Amino acid sequence: MRALVLSALLTLAACTTPQADMALVTIRARVPTDSGRVFLAGNLPELGPWRADGMEMQGEGRDRSVTLSVRVGTSLEYKVTQGSWDREGLGPSGTVMPNSRIDVDGDEEATITIVDWKHDINEYVADPDGAGVIGQLTYWRDVRSPLLEHSRHVSIYLPPQYEASPTARFPVIYAHDGQNLFDPRIANTGVDWGIDEAMQALVADGVIEPAIVVGIWSTPSRRLEYAPAGVLARVSEDMRRAAADEFPEELRVGDAYLRFVVEELKPRVDAAYRTRPDRDSTFLMGASMGALISVYGMVEHPDVFGGAAGLSMHWPVGVSDRTIVERQETWRPAIVAAFTRYFASKSLDPTHHRIWVDHGTGFLDHLYVPYQEAMLPVLRDLGYVDGVTLQARVYPGANHNETAWRARLRDPLTFLLRQRAAE
Repeated sequence: MRALVLSALLTLAACTTPQADMALVTIRARVPTDSGRVFLAGNLPELGPWRADGMEMQGEGRDRSVTLSVRVGTSLEYKVTQGSWDREGLGPSGTVMPNSRIDVDGDEEATITIVDWKHDINEYVADPDGAGVIGQLTYWRDVRSPLLEHSRHVSIYLPPQYEASPTARFPVIYAHDGQNLFDPRIANTGVDWGIDEAMQALVADGVIEPAIVVGIWSTPSRRLEYAPAGVLARVSEDMRRAAADEFPEELRVGDAYLRFVVEELKPRVDAAYRTRPDRDSTFLMGASMGALISVYGMVEHPDVFGGAAGLSMHWPVGVSDRTIVERQETWRPAIVAAFTRYFASKSLDPTHHRIWVDHGTGFLDHLYVPYQEAMLPVLRDLGYVDGVTLQARVYPGANHNETAWRARLRDPLTFLLRQRAAE
């Protein structure tokens, strides 16, 4: 009852006449019959942001709607769900749709049509051929580790050259958030990274050699599994409490997650497939906090990984607005100092450990700008050379989502895999 009252109050507040710099945005959804409760998720604070059950849409049957009061100039992005990301709305193609977007310059109305709700993930996992990859996709289902609380699926991608060259061995990229890499039916935003397409285009052009890609799915503990405990342990005393608020020390399991990759998953992959298991042929890659754990993982395991690619590198570590935005003048220098101390304490060798970091300038990514600018001199002081062992890119206008990472994926793939191809 309290949730219903709160929803009604939120809707009533949203429907009041906006101030001069505000506009009314009405979003209508046409949904399947008997859909039950339907919710709007999006990038506004009152929608979570991005909580699957951000705000319940009003109405019954097939027609639902929400009216929001939105500041003029806002780029509103949104999705429709049944209250969880496992029950996200599917578009006319039968797949999860990219975020819908409204650039608010006045009162707006928009309509979205949902033809079905996302099916059980296991239906898609049982049908890897439905992903339509160039090559072969295999799933290891419900992989467990005594080091971690949650089991997870693992996607194994073999390029077509693997079958065509039965004696050849291949480098391996271990990529985080593996559910987003290959199959738009599964990917969080309905857009997969398209690693197979990007890789095969580069191979055809003679730019890189093909690689095996191991996609490690994230779990409900993603934030804690991707947390760099060694960096957080080096924040200043006055910032330690702020770090503990988001990442309680006893729950920071990033080191355990990396041990799972290094001690359990990699040996299993090397035993099952024709890999080149040496450091110079083994890489990490991810986006956002997946980027963070990629770079951190290479630093923590310098004998295992020879390169790391971090797309939309989440230098701030923290995930709350309070940390990244409200306290940025104290949090940013504390995190930069912690990274500096952390890197100085490790055995990074630029001749063997290459680093790719990038960011866009759109939603969320624009917050990374001062962090990357501050960290580049630190990496250069360690001996990293721009354009050779270090690539730091900025993609103007690029947002923080799979669409943006898909669009630039050829660049980090070239950085990771070019060396062997050129030899």
